[in-house]
Amino acid sequence: MPLSCAHFKLADFVRPGESYHFARTELTAGNAARYHDHDFHELFWVTHGRGEHLLNGRKEPLSAGRLYLIRPRDRHHVTGSDAAPLRILNLAFPSRSWAEVRRRYFAQEPDVYERSPRDRAWVLDARASSALEHWAARLSLPERRRVVLDGFLMELPSLLHLQTRGPKPAPEWLERARREIASPAHFAGGTVELARLAARSPSHVARAAVRWYGQTPTDLVNSARMEFSARQLAETSRPIMEIALDCGLHNLSHFYALFRKRFGVSPRKYRLQAHPTVRG
Repeated sequence: MPLSCAHFKLADFVRPGESYHFARTELTAGNAARYHDHDFHELFWVTHGRGEHLLNGRKEPLSAGRLYLIRPRDRHHVTGSDAAPLRILNLAFPSRSWAEVRRRYFAQEPDVYERSPRDRAWVLDARASSALEHWAARLSLPERRRVVLDGFLMELPSLLHLQTRGPKPAPEWLERARREIASPAHFAGGTVELARLAARSPSHVARAAVRWYGQTPTDLVNSARMEFSARQLAETSRPIMEIALDCGLHNLSHFYALFRKRFGVSPRKYRLQAHPTVRG
């Protein structure tokens, strides 16, 4: 008798303003989702434990170090083991996001999501698992931004071949610009200065930053500014306004907002926690 099949919608998992759903889940024999299909693209990988994957009526054992690509029309569910609970990381995202990234960056390459079910499963080596953990840290950020999703999807085809080809490093010109923008002498120029340091057009730098780091040029510049300001707050007694100006930020409220977003506390509280004897 055919199994009944539920239909999941991405809108039930993604809140307004979010571009995707990402979760770390522990599964046992008793808490699996129903057998289902859905209106979105999905992938998941296993980090610990044992379990079973039922995909389009076919059962397959699950174990750590395996990754699966799931299409909207696939019917599946994942169960874990009570003795060795299954830990998975799951990413669900709009099918149109995958279609747009493919069209823009690798339209001439075969679509990995159109492979047979057997060929949409990968055994990951240590290098691939490490790369996925890097992306998991980015994908788990609370904003669930489209730029992070696009960065991950742009890397997915090559990521799935890490065990044979090795990871491709970011271009040297981009790494150099990222290092040099960390100097306070460049902060005031912002993203325009980043492009000048890279000796590439702003649009070229923007595409590369998303592809290799999952960040926009603004993210890269502000990250460098906040790292500099954190060191100044911890190691000196300089006034906070002076540090903000060194960062190229003349609006103190904006500086506070960026700092709190990066470190979770105000600049003053960060200073007190890092060095209680310092005041400013």
